[in-house]
Amino acid sequence: MKPQHFRELDQEVVARFLEARRHFGADEPGLRFAWSNWGFGTERLEDSAKRLQRNGVKYIELHGNLYGPDLGYKSSEVQRILGDHDLSVSGICGIVTPEQEFASSKPHVRQRAIDYFKRQADFCKAVSGTYVMFGAGAVGRPLKHDDSEMQRAADTIRIAAEYFLQVGVRGAIEPIRPEEVSVAHTFAEVATLLDMINSPGCEHISGDLYHMLSGEEHIGKAILTYGHRMINLQLADTNRRGLGQGLLDMDIVEMALYAVGYNRGPNYCSAEPLGPGGNPFVAMYGPPNVPVLDNLVEVTTSTFVERERQILAASDEELRIVYQMVA
Repeated sequence: MKPQHFRELDQEVVARFLEARRHFGADEPGLRFAWSNWGFGTERLEDSAKRLQRNGVKYIELHGNLYGPDLGYKSSEVQRILGDHDLSVSGICGIVTPEQEFASSKPHVRQRAIDYFKRQADFCKAVSGTYVMFGAGAVGRPLKHDDSEMQRAADTIRIAAEYFLQVGVRGAIEPIRPEEVSVAHTFAEVATLLDMINSPGCEHISGDLYHMLSGEEHIGKAILTYGHRMINLQLADTNRRGLGQGLLDMDIVEMALYAVGYNRGPNYCSAEPLGPGGNPFVAMYGPPNVPVLDNLVEVTTSTFVERERQILAASDEELRIVYQMVA
């Protein structure tokens, strides 16, 4: 029987993975698993760090909560807490709202976005993070102002990117589904935007599996095509819950990452299971439900680690059988 189109693309990913695996050395590095902590709501960083340490997580993507000079994390305190729990900062998750966004038609809103991201870049460098990621438009504003949003976003991000370059951090733009933002919804659109920005301070993509489900033809194929530009991949299952709690083929995701050598650079897979709904910021403002978060981290982390172990240990023949491939 002829396979469905998505299965044919699955098979392409598997073939690329098998070819890449033939060249793995004995010391081939694994994927870097991190956790994006802004979904923990108002929980103390120390409590979040304890939970991540219990589950063997080594990297944390910090909430970009420096909303003003007197607000948010203090670098010395963050370094102490994370050092006590064997955690390193992967990067900063920038929060883009209608009050501070790059694509806005209002100049003072774009200026607030520049100022905000300068603070995040300084903080990222201070805590030894490597990237600052963000969307080109505001989450919560899905209707566009006009047809000039891409150009305004490019011109404004370029200003922030020059500061990123000066500080020594990498800027990365996240494609976000059209139900949440008005601009730059797919990897192809973000790649075009990055070309328009044309700055070494911002030349990367930060993927998100949940948004890729609606924006990309096939998650694995998108990684094969754009993985060389990606430095972060946020993780959630098909229902935006924890890994293993939906229908996502995590094996295809991880095989695609290995196929493009994602494991060999300073690149991260950052869990961000926020739950269903049109406004993910609900998770940021609420008090933590500790038992739910404990289970979420345990299930997601164990699923990621187990699926990675499975694809690396499986024989070529086992993978061909699973994905109905002709030898």
